[in-house]
Formats: sequence, structure tokens, C-alpha cells
Amino acid sequence: MLKALLAKRFVQFGMVGIAGLLVDLAVLYLLAHWLGWYLARAVSFVAAATCTWGLNRRFTFRAAPGSQARLSIGREYIAYISSMLGGAAINYTVYVLTLHWMSGPFAPTLGVALGSCLGLLSNFTAARMLLSRTPTQDRMWPLTQWPAASRASLVGVFTDIDDTLTTDGAITSDALAALAALKAAGLHVVAITGRPVGWSAPFAATWPIDAIVAENGAVALVPPTRPGDVLSKRYLQDGLTRSANFARMQQVLARIEREIPGAQRATDSAGRETDIAIDHSEFQQLDDAQIAAVVALMRDEGMHATVSSIHINGWYGDHDKLVGARWVTRVLWGRDLDAEMDRWAYVGDSTNDQRMFEAFAHSIGVANVARFAPKLAHLPRYVAISERGAGFTEVAAAILSAR
Repeated sequence: MLKALLAKRFVQFGMVGIAGLLVDLAVLYLLAHWLGWYLARAVSFVAAATCTWGLNRRFTFRAAPGSQARLSIGREYIAYISSMLGGAAINYTVYVLTLHWMSGPFAPTLGVALGSCLGLLSNFTAARMLLSRTPTQDRMWPLTQWPAASRASLVGVFTDIDDTLTTDGAITSDALAALAALKAAGLHVVAITGRPVGWSAPFAATWPIDAIVAENGAVALVPPTRPGDVLSKRYLQDGLTRSANFARMQQVLARIEREIPGAQRATDSAGRETDIAIDHSEFQQLDDAQIAAVVALMRDEGMHATVSSIHINGWYGDHDKLVGARWVTRVLWGRDLDAEMDRWAYVGDSTNDQRMFEAFAHSIGVANVARFAPKLAHLPRYVAISERGAGFTEVAAAILSAR
């Protein structure tokens, strides 16, 4: 899989290189009359490198999973141009030798093309290291290590609810105030949860947030914006699909309760429309073997299954928290989340958050994420000192202090 990813990126890098080559040649021939073929080539290289920097950061290496926070635009540009110097030396040497050995109107074009091809591998390696932001951490960094420039550039915050906003099952006053402060600062704020529609609706209507995405990405609850309006409920799946899936899921739920000792549906099940949930830590206690058995049975039935801090959730469909985040960002604001992943933060605490931890450049765990850390394939990049609602409040304060 890694080889396939690298091959795909190398092809994309090569296509971007063609665009850079065209810019290189255009600037070279435009300036050669005034600067000569040698000095004009130095200027044209910078122009081409600027072009490829923009295209590579936007397409070839954009929003890599598990990514680190990028440098500021200015620092990244300088670092990129500097990283190209090895390839530039190869490129320029070949160009000069070509002009030395050949004559004619096409010699500069051939020199640029040959130099670009020979410098390609060196430049790809350097660009991948700088722009791909491949995950390298095997630990969670203290929240104090989160760069102020990254915090200042945020446009929005996604957050889990249970054991991230809530403490002992209820949202605390400090976490509620933190949500309000983020909203007042002009940030988009969305809670995204495995909790059901029925459970989430009262909070979507009263909390200072833009939306709650419930049932692991399947339903968006958008609060009214004008007096007299009502809570808006938006579904990712169409009505016929939801109806068919609901009937199948009830059969699976009955099978789980019948075949796995101790497994019981979550007490909020009556409010669920697009998934099912088994309680493992809210009111019932299941051990790791029982949890694994529930997950295995759900997957045997063709369902997606994930484990939160309190429930085991199962559903039919290709959605999850990340899909729901992309969807609600597009629907509410017309924004492409993948194109600006380094401008959003995600706060969570458990295994069903790890896809979000993987995708977001600015992923933060509240301190109680340590409970699940041994089971996480993807750790959050940063971790708060405090647990649950106090931890979220700490994250909000860090964001607001940079604005």
C-alpha cells in the first residue's frame, strides 16, 4: 500500500513538474533577451519552483493522514525553495552543459527539459519530506507544543461529546462556556458523536454550536438561526435506505443480545434512527472479550462497528465521523474540508475518534484518551493536561489565546 501511495504521488509530482517546466520555459524565453540565458535561467527556476510548491501542497501532498502541523505559509515557502537546491544544482549544471555542447534555438529548451528530468527524483524526495506531513509521532505532544500560528489560523473546531465535552454524563459549565467563547470568536463549532438523534436534539437546540452530527456521521442537527424557526434535521442517507437498514439492524441487535452474554442495547436506543448501540461502560460493564465479540458479530453481519468510551456502535453505510465532518462542512458552509484540513481542529478521547485523529493536522485528546492509547492505531497529535470537560476547556483556551 505504501509503495502504491508513493507511486501515485510520484506520478502526480511528475505532472506538477510538467506545469513547472512550462512556467520555467516561458519565464526563461521572456527574460533571456534582457538577462541572458544563464541569469534568466536562475530567475525562471525560482518561478517554476514557486508554481510547483503551490500545486504540490494543494494536490500531491495535501492533507496527509496523521499529519503534523504545517509551517506558516512564508516559512514553508522558504523551506521548500531551499529544499529544491540539490535538484536545482543538478538541473542548472545539466542546463549549462547542454548550452555549452549544443547550439541552436532549441538548446535552452532541451537543457531545461533534461535538467528537470534529472533533478526530479531529488526534488520529489525533498518535497515529500516537507509537504506530505507523513505521521512520525509515536507519542502525544503536550498542548503547550501546539504552535501559536497554527492555532491562530483555525476556522473551526470539531469535538466529540461523551467524555470530551461531558464529565460523568453531563456537560460542565466550563465546557459550555468554552463552546460559547469559540463561537463568539468567530469559529465554526460542531459536535460529532455516536449518540442518537433523539438524545442529541435538545443539546443541538440549546448549546452554542453550529450543529451536532449524530449517529457517527449519519444525521446533522442544525439549530434555528431565527426566532420561530425549528431545529433542522438533515440525513446523509435517503429515506428508503434508512428504512431498509433500520429493519436489518434491529435483527442484528436482537441477535447480539441473544448470543452474547451480558450484552444489552444502550438505554438511548429508542432515539436511534441509523445505527444500533450496545452499552459497555455507561450503565453496563463489558470486558474486552465481550466487546470484541460484539464488534465481531456486527462485522459478521456486514456492519461497520466502532467502540466509543461508553458504547459499541454498528451501522450500515460508508459513513463515519470523518465522512460526516466533510459532509456537514460542505452543506453548511460550502467548504472543502480536505482542502483546508490544517485550518480545523478535532478534540476527542477514544477509539472511535482515531480516524479523526489520523486525518486532522490539529488533533487533540483530552487527558482521559490515555485509557485508550494502547488500542489506538492513530494517536492525537496533542494531549491536554485535564480530562473530559476540563480538558476541552483547556483546548479552547489554547485556541483563543492565539487569536
